[in-house]
Amino acid sequence: MAPPDSELLIVEPDLDRLERRRRFVAPEETGQAEPEAAGRLPRTPMGEAWRRLRRNPVFWFSVALTTFIFVVAAWPSLFTDKDPLHCLLADSQAPMSPEFPLGADFQGCDIYTGIVYGARASVSVGLLAALAVTAVGTTMGVMAGFFGGWVDAVVSRITDIFFAIPLILGAIVAMQVVSQRNVFSLTAILAVFGWTSTARIARAATIEVMTKDFIAATRTLGASRPRLVVAHVLPNILAPIIVVVTMAIGGLIAAEATLSFLNIGLPFEVRSWGKAIADGQTVLKVNPAILLWPAGALTMTVFNFLLLGDVVRGAFGAKGDLR
Repeated sequence: MAPPDSELLIVEPDLDRLERRRRFVAPEETGQAEPEAAGRLPRTPMGEAWRRLRRNPVFWFSVALTTFIFVVAAWPSLFTDKDPLHCLLADSQAPMSPEFPLGADFQGCDIYTGIVYGARASVSVGLLAALAVTAVGTTMGVMAGFFGGWVDAVVSRITDIFFAIPLILGAIVAMQVVSQRNVFSLTAILAVFGWTSTARIARAATIEVMTKDFIAATRTLGASRPRLVVAHVLPNILAPIIVVVTMAIGGLIAAEATLSFLNIGLPFEVRSWGKAIADGQTVLKVNPAILLWPAGALTMTVFNFLLLGDVVRGAFGAKGDLR
């Protein structure tokens, strides 16, 4: 006996429901890629690093703080209208007040004004020295990695000699013989003794790039050596160089402060955080704030550049292939 029509409708498959489910199956389940993903070009290392950086809130915090530091160093008059060299003994160790936001040191100088104007010298030396270190180290490293052979051997031995000399010790000796102590002479000395790490990283990156297939293809097409270096080698070693330079700025700022603290860095008329710390140590037990304020500014600046370099290193380090 045949079942009623109502029962037949129950056992029949719901074709409309199956069709709707088939249409909304995820692309991964069907084994088909999305049309947009299939037509998307692969990101370059720079593009991939920038994608990671712009999603990192620590990066934007560090960029904002770096911008603020550069603005203070470039235009200190925007933050104070006092002369950093205007000091009165009558105001010696004055407490915090509207006239002295952070107090005064034992010579009667405004601590806040000294910190603001000290940023110019300290940051200028660190930034200029980092650029000089990058130029010298990258040039030496690329030469060694590109030419190889006896050029690599000579450059590597020169690098080892300078690497064996501590940066601060070499700078102390060199600053004793210079005729004029200023930002540029101190920058040059720090560059002379600080380029070795950049050179080693540039050499290793160049050797790795030289093993790539596109280098062999470019040579086969008859590209000259200068064009090969400028158009193919340098763009492919920028990632580690950027990381090293970013982290080197903080270390070079600390090196300038150390030399100024030892009274063999910048002259007296040039305000810097190192000299402010040196002045504060004489009254450390009586009024430690005179030392702690410039030391805090120095610590914050160095930490910021180290943090920025660490974030940039993480963005580039996740990609093993420089190309």
